[in-house]
Amino acid sequence: MESERDVDALIIGAGPAGSTAGALLALAGVETLIVESEPFPRFHVGESLLPHTIPLLDRLGVHETVRDLPHTRRKDGASFVTHDGSRHVAYWFADAFPPAIPHAYQVRRDEFDAALLANAVRCGAQLLSGWRATVPQWDGRRITGVRLRDPEGREQFVRCRVTLDASGQASFLASRMGWRFPYPRHRKSAAVAHFKGAWLPPGREAGNITIALAEGGWFWLIPFADDTVSVGAVLDVERWRDLAGSPESVFRAAVEATPEVARRLAAAAAITPFAAVQNFSYRVLQIGGDGFCCLGDAAGFLDPVFSTGVFLATTTAAAAAQDVSEALARHGRVDGADLGPTIALTRSLHRLFFSFIRAYYDPHFLAFFFNPHDAFRIPEAIVSLLAADVLRPGRWRRTTRFRALLALAQAQRWSARLGRPIVAPLAVSPAGRSRG
Repeated sequence: MESERDVDALIIGAGPAGSTAGALLALAGVETLIVESEPFPRFHVGESLLPHTIPLLDRLGVHETVRDLPHTRRKDGASFVTHDGSRHVAYWFADAFPPAIPHAYQVRRDEFDAALLANAVRCGAQLLSGWRATVPQWDGRRITGVRLRDPEGREQFVRCRVTLDASGQASFLASRMGWRFPYPRHRKSAAVAHFKGAWLPPGREAGNITIALAEGGWFWLIPFADDTVSVGAVLDVERWRDLAGSPESVFRAAVEATPEVARRLAAAAAITPFAAVQNFSYRVLQIGGDGFCCLGDAAGFLDPVFSTGVFLATTTAAAAAQDVSEALARHGRVDGADLGPTIALTRSLHRLFFSFIRAYYDPHFLAFFFNPHDAFRIPEAIVSLLAADVLRPGRWRRTTRFRALLALAQAQRWSARLGRPIVAPLAVSPAGRSRG
């Protein structure tokens, strides 16, 4: 016979979203239980943080802890390079619209996630490690609890006033309820490993994330404090199928076709197994409702080209923690309307960042991205978006210049058709056959 227990808030998943929500709810006096199926620390991609994640790290009291982790490296900006290295641009966070946050961090996610989870437990959240959520319990349109399974296979029913799904790309609720749909024209897969001995640029640019264009995709190169580097190849699924094979063989074929990445990895050796993430860009139709809310990747996942994952996870988790604690204090339950601010924020950020991501796959946009002009303060606008300066009042003023850049890309498209492009076009585009 299954056992039962009651808590105020049940959080599924102990990644950045779950640990952030767990810490803030516990600090607000909400009885909180976090359920995590994987043992920590564990490998995870998504190692590059954005500057506007730092204020929340300060609020959680973990900024110094994250800064001092063994592999954490200061990141002053983001660098972009064409497939052959012929064109290069670096955007520096200090150049964003003021007040700028001039740096962020590269982190090993095993260390970073473990630090956030330890903080949530210190704040008072309870943790069930090795337990798996299996079935949500519905009463009409309200979730009233979730069935769990412990490492020995025993079942327990946890009755709760709110369930926060922070299960990452597993998307516990959306997958079971049929709410998860891929972006049909943005189907990507990735192969990733950590390397030792990769070439790094000189000076402070050595700490930057580097994004390298490739035919039908792109690479990330993220350096850590010990000069090991996370390298990922993100490819259109059709390009992946053309290369056919294991994650390692696909990765190496993509490197061979990308001279700049091949140069940087010429003397490097992989120090972790190659991992693959398949068809990872998707949206979730229902983010929240009576007694539940999806956070971070469980609410939808965008292309990782601008490193927005941890920012979205922690930001939506903090918003949900506030909505939940206020609702419980107000009327002792959590309705869908109570979660309205979190749902609206999540939708808004997804729309904004995905418009930026889709633009990156437009070769006409990229032609200007690699040739930033000071007119209309467009470089500052790009840096502000790259830094995730999207929460302060007046966001529309900072994004207007980005829209102006989109207009220039459209003008470039028409000019190129006439044989007279405004700026020199790129020889290789990450759009591949999924352009549009």
